[in-house]
Amino acid sequence: MTLCILLRCLSVVNGQELYPIKLSDSFWHNEQRELRYHPEGSDFVITNGNRLFTRALYGTNTAFRVETGDKPEFGLYMPGMGGNLKLGIAAGGQSKWLTNAQTIVARYRPGAMIYTVTDPLLGNGSLNIYVLAMGNAEGIVLRARFEGTTRPVNLMFAFGGASGKKFSRDGDMGADPPDVFDLKPAYCTGNMYTIDGSNFTLRYGAGVQAGQDGRYFVEDAKQTSKVSKVQMLLGVLPAGMVLKIGDAGKLGSPSELYNSVPDKAPVLGGALKIIDNNDYYFAIHNPATKPAMAYSDLPKAFELAETARLKLASRIKIKTPDPYINTVGGALGIAADAIWESPTFLHGSIGWRMRLNGWRGPYAGDELGWHDRAKTHFEAYAKSQLTEPATGPVVADSATHLARSLEKIGVGMFTSGYITRNPNGEKPSAHHYDMNMPYIDELLRHYNWTGDVDFLKQTWPVVKRHLAWETRNFDPDRDGLYDAYAAIWASDALQYSGGGVAHSSAYNYYAFKQAAEIASVLDEDPKPYRAEAEKILTAMNKVLWMQDKGVFAEFKDALGNRLLHTQPGIWTIYHSMDSETMNLFQAYQSVRYIDNEIPHIPVRAKGLDDKGYYTISTTNWMPYTWSLNDVALGESMHAILANYQAGRTDEAFKLFKSEILASMYLGGSPGNFVQISYYSDRERYRDFADGIGMFSRALVEGLFGVVPDALHNSFTIRPGLPGEWNYASFSTPDISFDFKRNGWVDTYTLVQSFPKRLNLKFETLAQGQPKNATVNGKPVVWKNLPQAVGKPVIEIDAPAAEKYVIMIEWQGEKPALPSAEKTYAIGGVLNENIKGATVISVYDPQQVLSNVKTTKGTVTAKINNSEGEHTAFVQLSQGALNWWMPLCFKVEEPMTIIPANGPKENNDAFRLRNNTDAELQVTVDVNGFTPTVNIPQGKTSDLIIIPKGKLVTGTNAVNITLPDGKTETGAIADWDVTTHGKLENIDLSAFFNDKVTQIFKNRYLSPRPQATTLQLPWQGVGEWTGYNETHVIDDSGLRKLAGDKNVITLPQGITFATPGTTTANNIMFTSQWDNYPHEKSIPLQDKASHAWFLMAGSTNPMQSQMENGALVVNYTDGTRDILQLRNPETWWPIEKDYYDDGFAFSLKQVRPIRIHLKTGEIFSAEQSKARFNGKIQYIDGGAATVLDMPLNPSKTLKSITLKTIANDVVIGLMSITLARE
Repeated sequence: MTLCILLRCLSVVNGQELYPIKLSDSFWHNEQRELRYHPEGSDFVITNGNRLFTRALYGTNTAFRVETGDKPEFGLYMPGMGGNLKLGIAAGGQSKWLTNAQTIVARYRPGAMIYTVTDPLLGNGSLNIYVLAMGNAEGIVLRARFEGTTRPVNLMFAFGGASGKKFSRDGDMGADPPDVFDLKPAYCTGNMYTIDGSNFTLRYGAGVQAGQDGRYFVEDAKQTSKVSKVQMLLGVLPAGMVLKIGDAGKLGSPSELYNSVPDKAPVLGGALKIIDNNDYYFAIHNPATKPAMAYSDLPKAFELAETARLKLASRIKIKTPDPYINTVGGALGIAADAIWESPTFLHGSIGWRMRLNGWRGPYAGDELGWHDRAKTHFEAYAKSQLTEPATGPVVADSATHLARSLEKIGVGMFTSGYITRNPNGEKPSAHHYDMNMPYIDELLRHYNWTGDVDFLKQTWPVVKRHLAWETRNFDPDRDGLYDAYAAIWASDALQYSGGGVAHSSAYNYYAFKQAAEIASVLDEDPKPYRAEAEKILTAMNKVLWMQDKGVFAEFKDALGNRLLHTQPGIWTIYHSMDSETMNLFQAYQSVRYIDNEIPHIPVRAKGLDDKGYYTISTTNWMPYTWSLNDVALGESMHAILANYQAGRTDEAFKLFKSEILASMYLGGSPGNFVQISYYSDRERYRDFADGIGMFSRALVEGLFGVVPDALHNSFTIRPGLPGEWNYASFSTPDISFDFKRNGWVDTYTLVQSFPKRLNLKFETLAQGQPKNATVNGKPVVWKNLPQAVGKPVIEIDAPAAEKYVIMIEWQGEKPALPSAEKTYAIGGVLNENIKGATVISVYDPQQVLSNVKTTKGTVTAKINNSEGEHTAFVQLSQGALNWWMPLCFKVEEPMTIIPANGPKENNDAFRLRNNTDAELQVTVDVNGFTPTVNIPQGKTSDLIIIPKGKLVTGTNAVNITLPDGKTETGAIADWDVTTHGKLENIDLSAFFNDKVTQIFKNRYLSPRPQATTLQLPWQGVGEWTGYNETHVIDDSGLRKLAGDKNVITLPQGITFATPGTTTANNIMFTSQWDNYPHEKSIPLQDKASHAWFLMAGSTNPMQSQMENGALVVNYTDGTRDILQLRNPETWWPIEKDYYDDGFAFSLKQVRPIRIHLKTGEIFSAEQSKARFNGKIQYIDGGAATVLDMPLNPSKTLKSITLKTIANDVVIGLMSITLARE
C-alpha cells in the first residue's frame, strides 16, 4: 500500500461524478413545495408572497434588525420588540393596508427589501418602497415613491406595539410563532408617544426585566436581571404627515385606525397627501445610537445605509450561466457580516446570537477576506485560554446523572489549555463544549490564508497548550484515538462514553500535523508533533477504517465488547477528509458511503425543473433525537466540500445547488442561510453562523477551488465548476477568478490579492489531450497527476505574480468513462469494457474481487462473497494522461426476494430476481410449499403466492435451492396470519430477575469510563443534554390482561405466559451494565418449528444500525439459530415506536406487534404506524415487542440464550412460546 501512502497529501480535483444518485420518486411527506422566489440579477423576487417578517435586514453589527417579508409591513427588534410599522393607501373614500394590495412584487436585494405595489386605489400608478436598516445607527430608513398616480392618494402610516419584550428565540423564523411582530394591542400597553409635527418620540419598556446591560431582555427568571430603564425611539416622517394617536384595536383599515380614539392600546397613525414622482423618507431609530435627525437628514441617512449595504453585498461577486447561483454572493456578504459583533463571530445572527469560540461560523472571516476580523476573533479567544491549573481531577457530575463532567474551573477538562466561551478573558467559566477543537482548526487555517508569522509566534503557545489539553483529556490511554466532547454541530445527544472517535481523532491529526509544520517555520523541533500525528493516523487506519465498507467507523467503544460502530454520520466522513486523514481511494469510497447509506431526500417543487436535486440527512440513526439525525445546511455544506475534496465536482455542485434552492428560493426567507432545513423541522433559524461558515468554504474552496498555503508561500486553484459551464467569474478581496471556454480552449484569468504574494499551483480536469498551455502568453510545462481519482487531472505551476492568464488548448478524445453501475451475483463474473483507454492495473481495496485479469481495454474478475455496494479502481492510460477510474457495483445473492407489498408491509406473496448472468430454474420452499420457478438472467419472476395455511404468524423462511444444489435463505413476514396448531408457553418464572417497570428506576453506575466524557445518564435513558429524561413504565394493563390464568392471547392466536399478579417479577433482563448479567440461558427440550418472544428493553441512537443483543437457540447437535436484536429492525425502545417517514427515517421491515403495558392494548403494525409514528412521541407506560424466529423442526432444542452485546442498553425477555409439531 505504498501507493496509497504517497497519495495522502496530493490534491484532488474535478473528478466527474460517474455514478449519479438514485432518488425516490416520491415527494417528501407527499408535499409539493413551490419555487417561492426566483432570481433576477442579484435579487430574489416574489410576486404576491404570503410570508411576513422572514427577511431580516441588519445594519450595525448589533442585535438590532429590521424584519421585512413578502409584504410591506415591518418589525423592529432592538433587541426586544421595538414596534411594528405599517403602511397603507387611501383614495376615493377607501383605504387598505399595503399588505392587502392587489399586486406586490417584493425583491430582496441583499441587505435591502424593495417593493413595487399596484392596486386599483392607485389607478394605473404604482408605489415603490425601498427599505434599509441604517448603516450607522439602530434604526429603519425607507424611501417611498409614487409613480403614475393621477388621482388624489393619501399614504397612511401606523407605528406601535413596542413591548420591549424578548421573544423565546428572538423572533426567529420557525422557532417563534410567525405573528410575533404583528401590531398587537397587548404590545401597546405602556407606549407613550410625543408628537412634534411630523416627528414623534416613543417611550416604552418600563418595568420589563432586562439583562445587566439594560438592553438584552430576559425571559427566564433564573437569569440575572434588573428592571429595564425606559427605552426610546425617535421617528422622523415626511413633512405634511399628519400624526395622531389611535387605538390598536382598530386596525381593520388605515382609515379606521386613523379615525379611532386612543384607549388602553395606543398606536400612532398618520396620513400624508402625496405628490407623484416625489421621494418620501421615513426613519425610526434608537437615539442612544445616533442623535436626533431632521427630515432633511434622511436622504443622506438613506444614501449612507445604501452605501453600507452595497459594500457588503458586493464583497463577493459571482457570475455564472446559472442565475440561481449569481445571487448568492451578495446574500453571503450580508449574512456573514451579520454574525460579526466585535471582537468575535457569533453563533447566529438572530436565534442563538451568542458568543462561542468554536463551531464553524468563524471560517467565513478568512474565506471572505475579513482577515482582520478573523485575527481579532482569534486574539480575543486566545486571551481566554486557561493557563492553570495544569491538571484537575476527573469528576462526572452527579447533578447531571453522570452524563457530563462537573462544569467547574479546575476540574478535568476545565484546566490549562481550555478556552472559555467569553472573549478577552472576561468572566472565565466552564461550559459544556469542547469548542477548542474547531477554534484551533480555524486558527490553523487562518495561518494558511495570511502567512502572518508574527501572529503565528504570538498564538503558538495557545496551540501548544491546546494540543496538550486535548491529549490529556481525550486520549488518556494514549492509543492515538480521541474521545469527542460536544465539539461539532451535532453535539446534543452525541455521547461516546470514552470511546475512540473518528471525527475528533481526525481533527487532532490535522492539528498535530500542522503543528509540526509550524514548529519547522519557527525553528522548533517538529518531531514530537509529527510523531503524534502519525500515531493518530495509524490508529485510525488500523482500528477505525473498515476495509469491507470503505469508510471509517463512527467510533470504537472503550468498554464492554469494545464494538465498532459501523454506520458513521456524515461528520465522520467530512471531518476525516477535511483533516487530510484519507488517501484519494479512501476519500472516494467514503463519499460513496454517503451515496449508499445516508438518506437522500428529493428537492422538488412546482416551478422548478426536476434535475435530481436533493438534500441529505446527517445519519441513518434511530430513534430520532435532536441533532443526531437532522437535515442542516452547515452539515450539507461540509459534505459538499468533502465531495469537492474527493474529486466529485458534479455531484458536489448538484448538492450545492440543491441546498441553495431549498434554503434561499423554496423557503420562507429569501437568500437565507437556514440552520435546520424544511426537510427536517419545517425550516428553523435564519442566517445561522454554522451554515454561513461552511457555505463560504464550499463556495471558495470547493466551487472555485481556492486553497491557500501561505505558510509555504503557495496557493492552489482547483476549479470545481460544473462540466457544462463555459464561463464563470468570481471575486473576493483575496482573489479574482475568471474562466472562459471557447471550443477546445480554456482560459483562466487569476488575480491574487492575498496578504502576501504566493506561488500558484493550478490543477484542472483534463478535457482531452493537452495540446498547448501558456501562462501570461508564455508556453509552460504541464504535468499529469497520475494519482487522480475520477478523471485525469493536469497541473501547472507558476511563480508568484499579481496576475495569471492561463490558456490550455485541448485536442483528441474526451477521457474514458465507465459504464453504468451494475449488479453482480456472489460468485459471478465482473466484466468491464473500457473504450478509448488502456488498462494498466486494478486496485481492489475492499477485496471483493479475485482472479482479476486485464487486457488493453477490459477487466474481468470473480465476485467474492461480499454483499453490498462496492468500489474498485482501474488505473488507465489515455495518450499522455494517466489516472484511476472508480468502478462501482453492487453485489447480491444469486436470488433476491422481492416482497409483493414491499419489505415494510405484511406479505403473502413475493417475486424472485435473478442476479446471475444465466437463466436459472430454482426450487422454493416456504413451510412445505415448494414451487419450481424458471427465471431468465437479470429478470424477475412472476408473483409467487403462498397458499393459505402455509404461512405462520410473523417470519416465514424462504429457502431457495439453486441448480448447483446450493441453498439461499431469506424470509418474508406476515403478522396478520392466524396461527393454528399446538403452542407451548415456556415457564420463565424461575429465570425472571426483575419487574419490567424497574428499567428506568435503576441507577446504572458501572462500568463507566474513568475519563472526562459525555455518556448516558444513570437512569439508562435520555442523553447528556436531557439528563433528567425518564419514562414511567407501567405494566398494570399487561398484568390485568394476563389475569388469573397468567396468559395473554394475541388476535393471531399466539399465547404468551406472563404473570398477572402485581408482585411477581415478569422479565429476565441482561445488560453490559453490572446491574444484570451480560447473558442468561434457559433450558429447552424436544423439537419446535417456530418461536415467538415477548420482549422489552432500551436502546438509543448511539447504538443504532447495529446488533444490540441476540437470542441464540442452541440445538443438541451443537448447531444454533440466532435472532439478532438489531436497532432498528428487531430491537425497539420500550418508551416509543420508531418514527418512519420513508426518507431520513426508514425501517427496512414490517413493524412488529406491540403490547402497550399500561393499557394492555395490542397494536398491529398498521395501528402503531397510524397512532404512534411521531418524530417525538412517547407511549404512555411503555410497550413490549413481539418478535419471532423460525426454528429447525428436525432438530432437538437444548437451550436459548439471551445476551446483550452493545453498551448502554438493557434487553429483557418476558415470554417464550413454541410451535410444537
